[in-house]
Amino acid sequence: MTKIKGIDVSHHNGTVDWKKVAADGVKFVFLKASEGTTFVDKTFKTNAANARANGIRVGAYHYAKFGNVAEAKAEAQHFLRTVSGVKITYPLVLDLEENKKKASKATLTDAAIAFLDAIEKAGYFAMIYAGKYFFETQLDEKRLKPYALWIARYNSFLGRDAGVWQYTDKGKVSGISGNVDMNWSYRDFATLISSKNVSKPSTAVGTVTDSKEPACRIVVNGAKLDAPGIIRNDLSYLPVRAIGNAVGVVVGFCNGKATLGKGTLETTIVIGEKGYAQAREIAQVLGYNLDWCQENRQVTLMIRER
Repeated sequence: MTKIKGIDVSHHNGTVDWKKVAADGVKFVFLKASEGTTFVDKTFKTNAANARANGIRVGAYHYAKFGNVAEAKAEAQHFLRTVSGVKITYPLVLDLEENKKKASKATLTDAAIAFLDAIEKAGYFAMIYAGKYFFETQLDEKRLKPYALWIARYNSFLGRDAGVWQYTDKGKVSGISGNVDMNWSYRDFATLISSKNVSKPSTAVGTVTDSKEPACRIVVNGAKLDAPGIIRNDLSYLPVRAIGNAVGVVVGFCNGKATLGKGTLETTIVIGEKGYAQAREIAQVLGYNLDWCQENRQVTLMIRER
């Protein structure tokens, strides 16, 4: 299993000697960039430049205070403005660990998705961070399955799936005075991001603004999706986000193309704010069987028996 050593840092950690941090085996860092709609961490850009100069992969996080979709979109734009011009080689993270506005689980999840979608549309790899208990009780986990996950649990074991585990806030690393948050990354996000050309502005390849194509129904492993597909030039195109959510794999968008799990969908088109790809390519990437019923205009995807 991949297990990569990392830390997360904010202005609270003071001045950091990044050469010593790198020598201590740290391979990546998540830096606090912003909070709410106005706060910017004064150490963010300096830490990003110095960490990168010492070979450490740099991601960034935004501490959320929103309670609804409109507030989440405003905070996402503040975050994106803050990280603009900074070389990002690890995910951009929504740090969601409080619900002081007492939003419902559905509303808070809607807001989180709106924030994460804004990050992806800007061409970055999006991730969500939360404490294990908060994530499992305050958010609808099923709807967040397409996104990479960073979970905090200060214990000897994580007890669930996640891409990154923050396992203590009392770590010690050379070059940093006092305690520091320590993390294990179980995916090589740097290589994944590099291979997908994420963190570069989207060129919007294949983007369209309107769709008048007929719709088609979608059934995945026996369950009908609420989201329909479309028929274009006698080919069926399926909504990538809905498919990823249905099968439990991470979805991303960069340079106008969707990624589904480990595969890039070369046939991606964007209609409004939704990404679609050809059904046959989606089936190939997932390793699923595909069936098309012309009479019912229905696409059926079914996991292959092994």
